Amino acid sequence: MKKYSFIVSALMIVVVLLSAAVPAFAAPDVVTLGFLAPITGACSAEGSAARNAFMMAIDEANASGEYPYTINVIVIDDQSDPTVGAAGAQKIVSDPTVVAATGHWNSGVAAATSPVFMENEIPFLIWGAIREDLTSEKTYPWVTRSAPTDVQENKPLAKTVIDDLGYTKIFMVSTTDSYGSGNTVAFKKELASRGLEPVGVEEVQSETVDFNAIVTKIVSSGAEAVYWGGVNTEGVYLKEQLYNAKADVLFFGISGIKTDDFLIIGKEAAEGTFAVQPGVRLDSSEAGRKFIEDYESRGFDVAINAYTPYAYEAATILLQALKTLGDDPTPEKMVDAIAKGTFHGVMGETTFDEIGQTTLVAVNLNVIQDGQWVYYEDSEYASGVRKFGGKE
Repeated sequence: MKKYSFIVSALMIVVVLLSAAVPAFAAPDVVTLGFLAPITGACSAEGSAARNAFMMAIDEANASGEYPYTINVIVIDDQSDPTVGAAGAQKIVSDPTVVAATGHWNSGVAAATSPVFMENEIPFLIWGAIREDLTSEKTYPWVTRSAPTDVQENKPLAKTVIDDLGYTKIFMVSTTDSYGSGNTVAFKKELASRGLEPVGVEEVQSETVDFNAIVTKIVSSGAEAVYWGGVNTEGVYLKEQLYNAKADVLFFGISGIKTDDFLIIGKEAAEGTFAVQPGVRLDSSEAGRKFIEDYESRGFDVAINAYTPYAYEAATILLQALKTLGDDPTPEKMVDAIAKGTFHGVMGETTFDEIGQTTLVAVNLNVIQDGQWVYYEDSEYASGVRKFGGKE
């Protein structure tokens, strides 16, 4: 009996010693985030600028000493291709240190990767893709979006062009991809709500460069304005060919054309292009001005465009969510920290609604004047010094 008691006591001592030697929880040395954007290809300017802004925020966080681990990033070049994006998402979710991911600029790519992240229970924050159905009751809470939807961009654009500027004879041209078709539906609804119909509607394949036949239809339709429901990749050719045909129309669209790449056709051809851009004016707040200053001081080879601040905002959201979890971040904890959190960044205060869509909806208007994008309210078009096409 004494021998048995001795053995039990000895075992208890060993267990106590082992318990003291091994901590109850081992904090990770590295926490990884995924980032997806078109770094190469036709949309590389948008994706590269977004990547730059995202990494700028991560570098600042790692240098701050405020996190008990190193934040690593897996950067995926999705090439604006859903297949490439889905393969990149698989690479991200296969890394056991990944706790969240964010992407894309293209809606079709986001539609392809969201299921991958959901199936693997990795929270996915959309920073740029705007197709309305990317956030829904089915995707919540694993998918959230900090950018506005195509509907939220088209509504203020329609108000300005139709209600404020007085254009009613509008010809619509869009791409057949999910981005273009979403915009077609959204802007048609805006016209219908005012008792209007487009004077013409055309859809083109992505990478279309010859719009001359459509330009002829636009001119013969008597259109005062042309709504472009795609991105700059094709839209820039349509605008150039309208200019060459001396078509007297206002050319306008949402944020897909708000990029310096649109200026490649020359300042005369690009002059007067009108676009809505998501978010507040960056120069209207101290945080926004600091973001511009910090980005420009890095010497990046691509300029800030419409969604660059949203990529930085996505990083801010993920970083603030990480901070609330201390030294124990996991995908399971991150999904609630993101979906139910309140975040403060260069755009203002962000929260998400019951389907994961941001409640922070703001836009600003821009026009190309003398070869550069300027805020519409600061332009000579707003003051009446210059006139848009299609109006005397």
